[in-house]
Amino acid sequence: MDVASAWGFFGGQPTWAAQTIDMDADGDLDVFNAHHFYSGFIFTNNGPGQFSIFGLTQIIQSVKDRHGYLWVDLDGDSGIDIICSHGGEGGCGCSDDGNELWRTLSPGVFGLVDGAGGMADLGGRGRSFSGADIDGDGDLDLHHSKAPLAGNPNSLYRNDGGLTFVDVASQWGVDEELGSVGALFADYDDDGDPDLLVAGEEFARPTKLFRNDGDVFTDVTASALGAPPILAGADWGDFDNDGDLDLVTVEGDEGVYDAWKIEGLQYWLFANHRFGDDGVDVFTFETPGEDPVAQFRWDGSFIQNRFFLGPNAIPVTTASVQLTDAYVGAPTFTPGVSYGLYCWRESPGGPWQVHVSAAPGTFGNFAARIATVGGVAATGDSNLEQLTVEPAAPVVYRNDGGTFVSLEGLGFTESANPRAVQWVDFDNDGDLDVHLMNRGTVETGNEPDVLWRNDGGSFTPLTGPDGVPGLAKAFTDGGCWADLDQDGDQDLVLQEGIGPFFFTAGVPGLIYRNDGPTGRWLMCTLDRVNGKTAVGTRVTVSAGDVHVRQRLEANTWRGFQGPNRLHFGLGEAAVVDSVVVEWPQGGREVFGPYHSNVVLGIGESGEPVVVGENGPSREIAFVGAVQPQPGRGLQLVHVAHRDGITYSIRVFDVTGRRVRALTPEFFSSGSTISWDGRDERGQRVPAGVYFLRAQGDVQFVRKSVRLR
Repeated sequence: MDVASAWGFFGGQPTWAAQTIDMDADGDLDVFNAHHFYSGFIFTNNGPGQFSIFGLTQIIQSVKDRHGYLWVDLDGDSGIDIICSHGGEGGCGCSDDGNELWRTLSPGVFGLVDGAGGMADLGGRGRSFSGADIDGDGDLDLHHSKAPLAGNPNSLYRNDGGLTFVDVASQWGVDEELGSVGALFADYDDDGDPDLLVAGEEFARPTKLFRNDGDVFTDVTASALGAPPILAGADWGDFDNDGDLDLVTVEGDEGVYDAWKIEGLQYWLFANHRFGDDGVDVFTFETPGEDPVAQFRWDGSFIQNRFFLGPNAIPVTTASVQLTDAYVGAPTFTPGVSYGLYCWRESPGGPWQVHVSAAPGTFGNFAARIATVGGVAATGDSNLEQLTVEPAAPVVYRNDGGTFVSLEGLGFTESANPRAVQWVDFDNDGDLDVHLMNRGTVETGNEPDVLWRNDGGSFTPLTGPDGVPGLAKAFTDGGCWADLDQDGDQDLVLQEGIGPFFFTAGVPGLIYRNDGPTGRWLMCTLDRVNGKTAVGTRVTVSAGDVHVRQRLEANTWRGFQGPNRLHFGLGEAAVVDSVVVEWPQGGREVFGPYHSNVVLGIGESGEPVVVGENGPSREIAFVGAVQPQPGRGLQLVHVAHRDGITYSIRVFDVTGRRVRALTPEFFSSGSTISWDGRDERGQRVPAGVYFLRAQGDVQFVRKSVRLR
C-alpha cells in the first residue's frame, strides 16, 4: 500500500536516487529524497508513519546539477558524513561547481567541508559514490563513477584520515573513461579485501569485475563472469545461503530517445542528442486558428541562449512564450553544427517547424510542451533517433568459489525495459527475493515493477495488491528497502521521476508499507571502535534451521542507498541461537542466544546491546521517551508500572561498552529515571548516542543523544 502522502512524504520533480539512513542517530530511519537540478529534501522520521521536512536542517539550499549521494562515516567519529556527486552542468563538463562533502558536527547537524576533502573534481561529470576499505588500513575509501569525459576518468579516492582524500585510480588500475552509473564493492572471493564491479547502461559501457590484489585491481571479468552484457542494474547478495556472494543483474536501456506525443490539448516533444546522434531532429505540427503557448527546456531546465524563434533566431528569454505569426520564416543555422532548438512558422496561421541541432559528440536533450485551446493537427517528424529496446529478465550468477555460473530455469520472465534490480528479504523468511524496477520508454510510459519471491530454487512474481508496481506515468528510477515504521519488516521508498522533465514533472515519490505476512527478524547496527570502519563486517545469524550471512556495505547504484544496518529474516524462529561477527580487520566474535524481533547494537570487543525490540515487557504500563532529546544536562525518562518491581538501569555507548549504572535499583509505581550525562568517574561523556537499558523484573531500552 502506498502511504507516501499519509506519512508526509512527497516528490514531484525529476529524481536522482534516495537514501534511507538514520541521519540523526535517534534509532529510526530518515529518508533523503534526492532531485536532479532541484532541491533534495531530508524527511525526518518522527515516529512510525510520521515524516516531516521541518525536522533536521536541510543540507541543500540551492539548485545545482547534483547526482548521487553517499551517507557514511568517513572520519571514524561514528557520525554520518555525506558526499554528493555533481554532474558537470548537464554533460558539458564545464562547471566549476564541484562535488560537495558534509561532516557531522553533532547528531543530525552537518557542515560543509572546503574543497570536499580533495574530492571536488571541478568539471567532472559524476554519477555516484561507493565506499570500502580497499587497502586494509581501517578507514573508508571511495570509488566515484562518472559519465565519459576526456581527461576525467573514474576516481578512486584513498582516505588519508581527517577527511582528506587522494585520487589513486591510476595506481589501482581503475581510471576508466568509459562512463559508469555505479560501482559495487564486494569480497566475492572471500579473501578479506573488497573487489569491485563497475557497469552501467547509460553510456553503453562494458561490464567489468575487478579483483583486489592488495595494491591494484585486476580485471577478471572473463575468467570469473564470462561475457556479461551491458547492465542497467546489479546487486550482490547470498541468495542460496551458502556463505558466498552471488550476483543478480539485469539488462536495460536508457529508454530516452527522440519522441513526441499528444496528451489532451498539449503537444510534447523530446530530442536527445547522445550516442552519436547527429542532432538534426525535425518535428512539425499545426495549431489551427490559434497562437499556442510553448515551454522549452534543455536538460530539464530553462536556460537562455538555447531556444530561438523565427527568421531572426530571436532568443527565448522567458520560461513560457506565445508562438505567433511574428515568427514566420526559417532562421539561418548550420544543421549538425549550430547548437540549439529552432522554432518557426512556415506561413501566417500555418504549420510549425521545430528543429533541434547539435554537433556529434555533445550530450544533452531538448524538450518542449505546446499548450493549445483547440488541439494539435497534422503532426510529423523526420530524422528522429529510433532506438531498439530489447526486453530482458533478471539473471542470477551463482558464486561457485570465485567463479560464477549463470543460472537458468529460475522462473523470471522478461520486461520491456528494466531499470534496476536488487535483493531483499521482504517476507522475512530467511532467503533473498528479487525486486525488479522497470523504466519503460518515452513512447510507452512506465512499466509495472515486479517483486519476485524466492521459493527455494525458483522465483514467483507478486502482482496486484501483493506487489509494488509503481506508477503508470513517468519512469522508475530505483528504490530503497528499509523498515521505516519499526515493525520489523521492510518497506519500500520508490522514486518514479527519472527522465526528461516534461515526462516526469509532478510525479510523486512512493512509499509502499509492507503489510504482508512476514516472519520474525533480527537487526544489527555495527560500530567499529578506535575510528576503524565497520563497512565490510560479515555477520552470520543462526536460528534453528535458518542460517543467514550478510555483510555491511556502503554501495550506491545511481545513488540509491539502503540502511547502514543489517536486516535478517528468521522465518518462524523465536530464538536466535548465535550471532557470529567477523570484523574486516580481523577478529571473530560469537554472541547469543537472543530472542528474535530485536535490534542489536554491536561494537568490537563488547557484548551487544539490545537497542530496540517489539515493545517493553508486560510489567510496564508506560515508558516515556528520553527528554530533552538531544540533551546537554539532565535527561529524564518517565516509567509507570506496579509497585514492588526491581530492576537496574545501565547506560551503554554504541560500541556496547558500559558507561554507567544508574541508581536506585528499586522503583515505585511512578518513577522518573534521570541521567546527567556523566560516566562512572563523574566525567562528562562525549557527544553521541547512548542507550539506557533496563534489566530485571522489567526490560526496556531507550536511546539518549548527548551534546557537549
